[in-house]
Amino acid sequence: MSLETIKKKTKSLFLRVKSETVENEAFRNMLILTIKTYQDLTSLKKFLISLVGMMLFPIIFLSFETTIDYNSISVQHAAAAISIQIIFPMFFWTLGIAFICIIGTSGASLIAEEVHSGTMLILVSKPIRRIKIFLGKFLGLFLYGAVLSFCAVFLLGWIAVLRYSANLLHFFALMPFLLASYLYSLVLLLIFCSITLALSSIMDRPRNAALGVLFLVIFSFIGMMVLKMFIADYYEDYYLYHIDLGYHLSNIYISFLEAFNAIPLVAEWQQWFAMTTGVYETASPTDPDQDINPGGMIRTDYYLPIFSLLIWIGIAIGLLAYGLFSLKNREISV
Repeated sequence: MSLETIKKKTKSLFLRVKSETVENEAFRNMLILTIKTYQDLTSLKKFLISLVGMMLFPIIFLSFETTIDYNSISVQHAAAAISIQIIFPMFFWTLGIAFICIIGTSGASLIAEEVHSGTMLILVSKPIRRIKIFLGKFLGLFLYGAVLSFCAVFLLGWIAVLRYSANLLHFFALMPFLLASYLYSLVLLLIFCSITLALSSIMDRPRNAALGVLFLVIFSFIGMMVLKMFIADYYEDYYLYHIDLGYHLSNIYISFLEAFNAIPLVAEWQQWFAMTTGVYETASPTDPDQDINPGGMIRTDYYLPIFSLLIWIGIAIGLLAYGLFSLKNREISV
């Protein structure tokens, strides 16, 4: 082997090692940024206030009296009855309005505030690309939301068990419902972390990004519900369910519950979803001979649950890409 060949191979090896070293350093910096973002978001005071806020509406539901003697029925029956009591406040508030508002307001400043204050200039001056800055902040926000939703879901389950029976076996039997709810919260996080970071990347001020998320969640969970009351005849005629995020989210949530066989399909809880999200038909089936409701309500099936899931995961990925593109091409100066 000639001396010239040895030199070329040595140079090639050196450049490859140098490139890998730079990439490893950039990855470490992204990991450090993820941890720092998570730590900045997870102050004990803020975390506890968020957790209490996510519990308020469900606790009102739990204050209602019940005629069920939970200690005289089977464990499975008791767990089913408890899940029926908390499913709607879990969806509508704990993993709905309260949770999404917390994620939106927490993540709105992650990029917009750093660009506005000039601290983003320090980050981009380090050996880490903007794409990894964006992903580091996204992962930090996602991790914060995952820990918060985990605590909220299982704490609510435990509070409900204490309220009705104080039987540890009932809590264990409630696990399929709680696990299905937690997995749904991760899908929710993917969607709204993407929306929040995309808005934070294109907005000049974090307040505007936060207001964008707040408007979306209020419109989805309350606006569309009120709208359906006044234009119920036009909801299907004009295909408004295509843009009804509340419908799609409830469609996804219920599909998770069905996959885990986590709750009986009965009208007692389905009527809440029929009235607020339209995922069930408002007129429930009845036995014509006895004029009683034999069980569950009929799904409207505007979308198959898998399509609702894939569409919104696709939108989340698209928003992630758009946020990355916006940050990459954004002029950052003091």
